[in-house]
Amino acid sequence: MAIYAISDLHGHYSTYLKLLDKIKFSDDDYMYVVGDIIDRGRFGVKIIQDIMQRKNVELILGNHELMMIDAIQYMNENKKKGKKSTSEMGEAYTPVDLWFHPANGGKVTYNAYAKLEESEQQAILNYLKSLKLIKRLTVGDITYHISHSYSVGYKFGEELYYKDALADAESVVWDSLLDDRPPVDMLESEWFAYYTDTFIVGHVFTQRLGCMDEKGRGKICKIQRRGGINVIDIDCGMALNNKSSRIGCYELESGKEIYVTYK
Repeated sequence: MAIYAISDLHGHYSTYLKLLDKIKFSDDDYMYVVGDIIDRGRFGVKIIQDIMQRKNVELILGNHELMMIDAIQYMNENKKKGKKSTSEMGEAYTPVDLWFHPANGGKVTYNAYAKLEESEQQAILNYLKSLKLIKRLTVGDITYHISHSYSVGYKFGEELYYKDALADAESVVWDSLLDDRPPVDMLESEWFAYYTDTFIVGHVFTQRLGCMDEKGRGKICKIQRRGGINVIDIDCGMALNNKSSRIGCYELESGKEIYVTYK
């Protein structure tokens, strides 16, 4: 049995399938997908549907999935009020505007979602709302804290579901552990003294951190922050949609890195 982590697929379904084939992913293995499987690429909904039917693949909520939840719920609530456009909704900038913004690329995901039967739409929305923001597990002698990008102090040592996070969900998926500051509601002295987990995150593509191979392709980046805190960034730039883009797959027990290039 092998335990893997991947992140930030951004709608690239065929590359995701190539990775599963490359690692010979089987029913005996387990995989954590650390958020942002949708948007920018065209097939994010297909990836959601694929993961939903796999018992051994667990999606951790990312900022793009949170934008989808907020936008869909916003549209559904206003639909009940008979409002169909953002201008009718009476707000200058709505969750729909945020999701559809070209920098976030949610319109392509919504177009695929809107073509589904209403029952399937609801199943996907319910699934996303059921996800964890923080997963914590021990493999060998390492305890991993897996989240899309950040943490919250009052949940150190615990897992956190989206439904229990309230306003903190935005911080967990948008802020970054790669910033040199303690998580929300933790003093810096508490942060460095208390937590010894190894963090696995996505959200910031590793090319931005200067972590690339000899061909300029994204490479899994291991960073030790002040206080000896270890962060492993596995977002290898699929959002960039170019020749540097790869899925970086990290095997938790051995530390082995496996890559599948976008093109």
